[in-house]
Amino acid sequence: MKQSLQPELLSPAGSPDAGWAAFHYGADAVYTGLRRFSARAEAVNLTEQELDELIGFAHANDRKVYITFNTLIQQHELADTLEILARINNLNADGIIVQDMGVARMVRRFFPSLELHASTQLAVHNTAGAKLLADIGFTRVVLARELSIQEIADITRDCGIETEVFIHGALCYSYSGLCLFSSHLTGRSGNRGRCAYCCRQTFETEAGKNLPFAMKDFAVGKHLDELLAAGVSSLKIEGRMKSPAYVGAVTDFYRRRMDRGLSKKQQLELLTDIQTIFGRASTDLYLKNADTNPIDPTTNGHRGAVIGTIQSIRPEFGGHWLGFKTGRALQRHDGLKIELPGTQEPFSFFATEIRLRNDRSKKLKFEVDAGADIEVRLPEHHPYLESGWTVYCSASQEVRQRYGFEAPRPGTYRQRKLFDATVELTATGITVRSGQTEIQIEEPLSEARNPEKTVEAIQKSFSKTGDTEWKVDQLGIQDNGLFAPASVMNEARRQLLEKMSESLSATKQQDHFRRMEDLVRIPVEPDGKEHWSIKLRDRSLLNDLTGEELSRIEVVDDIPVIQRGRNNGPKPAATEIDDSTRPLEVANVGALHSFRKCTNLTADWPLYTLNSEAAAQWQELGIQQMVLSPEDTGDNMKALLRLLGDRAIVPIYQHTPLMISATRPESGDALSDRHSKPMRIEKSGDQFVLIYEEPFCLIRHINELKAAGARRFRIDLTYGIHDAAQAAGIIRNLFAGNNISDSHNGNYARTL
Repeated sequence: MKQSLQPELLSPAGSPDAGWAAFHYGADAVYTGLRRFSARAEAVNLTEQELDELIGFAHANDRKVYITFNTLIQQHELADTLEILARINNLNADGIIVQDMGVARMVRRFFPSLELHASTQLAVHNTAGAKLLADIGFTRVVLARELSIQEIADITRDCGIETEVFIHGALCYSYSGLCLFSSHLTGRSGNRGRCAYCCRQTFETEAGKNLPFAMKDFAVGKHLDELLAAGVSSLKIEGRMKSPAYVGAVTDFYRRRMDRGLSKKQQLELLTDIQTIFGRASTDLYLKNADTNPIDPTTNGHRGAVIGTIQSIRPEFGGHWLGFKTGRALQRHDGLKIELPGTQEPFSFFATEIRLRNDRSKKLKFEVDAGADIEVRLPEHHPYLESGWTVYCSASQEVRQRYGFEAPRPGTYRQRKLFDATVELTATGITVRSGQTEIQIEEPLSEARNPEKTVEAIQKSFSKTGDTEWKVDQLGIQDNGLFAPASVMNEARRQLLEKMSESLSATKQQDHFRRMEDLVRIPVEPDGKEHWSIKLRDRSLLNDLTGEELSRIEVVDDIPVIQRGRNNGPKPAATEIDDSTRPLEVANVGALHSFRKCTNLTADWPLYTLNSEAAAQWQELGIQQMVLSPEDTGDNMKALLRLLGDRAIVPIYQHTPLMISATRPESGDALSDRHSKPMRIEKSGDQFVLIYEEPFCLIRHINELKAAGARRFRIDLTYGIHDAAQAAGIIRNLFAGNNISDSHNGNYARTL
């Protein structure tokens, strides 16, 4: 695939000001979200008017704006989804970033001019996954963060669509889109933009309390040139929850690096400046080294830039003074932090009083230079501190002031709809037409005293469209030598624009209802029988079942959701299944592409079927049944069952993988969270999987699920169960309709 000489630099715009900062400091494009259906629901996000102006500015300056619609959509939200997609389309966005394949299908059917970008939430990590997306109309895929440069280059070379990779910002412990931790624990789903960041909390591990899943921040470092050589189309900065100053500083850094405008010394200085705005320890993750350790188990959150070590703590009347040699210039009221051994939260304070250590006059300074030997007054209730501990600058006024910007005056770049119109003056009044819209103003008109000025006056009137969405393009004028007062002409224009807006609104409403009527209704032909399937990695777990019990179930072998390079677990050879009708279950778009010749495919829950449009997309790709998501609500499950019937499989029991990660956590196998919930780490191929000791179970709700149309039920023993006797006991209890003790029902009784 032909690539541009240099990829675009793509920056986050979690607020209008962040968007303006990104463009001011050199972003080729920004990505942002509206107030709903964004994977950063707690970012400020943009109103429709703010987004309109940002896109208007971008297009006037050869830039682009992509809209994030990268959350899962429930059945009852399809109408709102259609309406918002129509608005995004009308705003002339340059692309839409999606996770839900139902949303992708709706875009392709109803708004084909919108470019489809596959979110990193789809966990695309191999060439097969990118190829499947290319086959169904995507133009770009945002690759999983866990990939190496070689994997990125291989996928980019062979997949047939544009690739986008992250180069800077926060990391999730889990593969994006495969984390149900926050959802199962709190009901706040990361797949719905409501992540509670449970992975950044303190856990009790075999080594004591620490942060076993807290990832360092990603920075490509010296590997940027290799990524440029890999042929990717877009380099993405993470940070829709970050400040405009952060966005501006990081964008400026990478813009100048890509344009070869920074020496190594300048790079180090600017990265240090960025750390004062927001900075964790950094990692290049697995770009070059599969054995790196990207976890910081001791400190979470903003740390800052190292500026020195404590040299003295001097008591003085009225308090204590902290002495150190500062590695950077400081101003009064800059923020400082000191890490305290044995705690995750550093001591933070502002430098409200600064002086030179060797100044006998003790004169306070507003500003000191880098290299100065200084003292800073400590707050009255400061913790115990020791010489040798590291001092960080966590807020620099000089840096924040340096990354200022000026936003355009509101309304300057508002996008307008062009229209053509004709104006005719007659003795009895004014007639104005635009397409099928016509306005007549009855007003006796007299001959013009200055006929040469009539056309100019009418053009001036129609150029004043104010705060409306319209702008005149071609204006035909037949004045017939007559004169129309400006007030009358302005009224004719006002009525025309008002009537055009009403007509456009009516058309949009009609289009919306037409699309709603065209939403898929999958024909259901239930056979009335009850079907049970069991998914597992180890078939010996079934050794204690009787022949009669085994006859009731269909056994499904686990195909790992992550399949990169080396085999990550049991995977059927393609030659075994190319023309086979034996059941096969896939959990990632890559596996779906690899096994597309199978005639009996099931979509496992990581492919996410939360609405009928997603179900229709899977059906079009040859999938026969879909396992509903264990993070879904009971109401939505029942709504889908009424539509999908036997195509839907209900997950009745499983130890849900809360996080699936390429990273070994800083813990042993057993741990517990701050609510004392016991958890366990299990290994699956090269991946590390976090599960609750307490299983997910919906058996207590099976009768109401059956009443909604459920006939297919799934018992998943992939994780958490390693004993045949235990497995047999669970299966028999479920067959008997008995609840499993110490189990939870996820979000079944909650909203998502």
